[in-house]
Amino acid sequence: MSAPLNINQAADLVDISIQKVFEKTAEPENTYSKYFNVRTTEDYYEKDSSLSGLTQADFVDENGTIFSDVPVQGYKKTYTQNMVGIIVSFTFQMWKFGIRKRDLANVAKQLKNSIAQVKEQLCAERIDNAWATSYTHNGPSGNKTMNISGGDGVAAASSSHTREDGGANMNNIVYDGTTYNLPFDYAGVKAAMRTAGLMVDPRGNPMIPNLDRLIVKKNSSNHFKAKEILKSIKDGKISESNDNDGTGVGAFEIIALSWLQNSNYWVMFDSTMKQDEYGFQFIESQAAMVDPVNVVYKTKEIQTSATTLFDLGFNDVARSMVFSKADSS
Repeated sequence: MSAPLNINQAADLVDISIQKVFEKTAEPENTYSKYFNVRTTEDYYEKDSSLSGLTQADFVDENGTIFSDVPVQGYKKTYTQNMVGIIVSFTFQMWKFGIRKRDLANVAKQLKNSIAQVKEQLCAERIDNAWATSYTHNGPSGNKTMNISGGDGVAAASSSHTREDGGANMNNIVYDGTTYNLPFDYAGVKAAMRTAGLMVDPRGNPMIPNLDRLIVKKNSSNHFKAKEILKSIKDGKISESNDNDGTGVGAFEIIALSWLQNSNYWVMFDSTMKQDEYGFQFIESQAAMVDPVNVVYKTKEIQTSATTLFDLGFNDVARSMVFSKADSS
């Protein structure tokens, strides 16, 4: 834990010759709720599972036996609530003559901003590490191993998503039939649609998502390219082509993430499937809560903190999201 902020560390706050002291911090963006299904819970941990529908009906010969079938149980996923928090402390003199006198006492906002930032980071890291089942989160107080496999035990982006009834594996890495992980361009968007067109339900019936949302890094080349393609689509034209008879894909919404580290990565998903059953989940039992100010009697140190409780992950993203590293690997 850091020592309390004292006058030597921030002498300008008590210098009466300085008329203005500004607070400078990045304002958090509430973007994670655009691609995570956000819900609340009252329990320490939650588990979810699923039950499939039936396979197709079949012909029955005269006096023959009608084909019988039963649903198939899906995969289960456990979400365990984790606490995330931060504390800030000041010497009594710094609090009295610096923070309060300068009207910088809105510490609660800064604490909540700090929590909002880490939520954005953790959610974006699920895109950066979508091809892995675990990764190392680098936090201010040390590293933490994050296990991020889904209900079927594989990574979010995989060509080996196992089907519940034991049928052929599913792929949700952008694939045009020859190459995986296509770069983001008009051909890549069409490949994403092709990939989605091969998706099936737990019994092998076609289950094709409508890819109407795109995730890219903010102000990356993918972001600019997406705007160009989207404008062509809205104009009814084919992007990157002299043939403008009409576009082959529909319009999509761009979700530009500041916290995404890999500027080449891109993801498309069906926004109508951002529900409890499909896609990334953000499950919260306590929103950011600022604790009352605490005074350490022995030193008169002023402390305050904020905490939140949540977990994030996924059971099934294979049927609603497609991913690309854009490296043609």
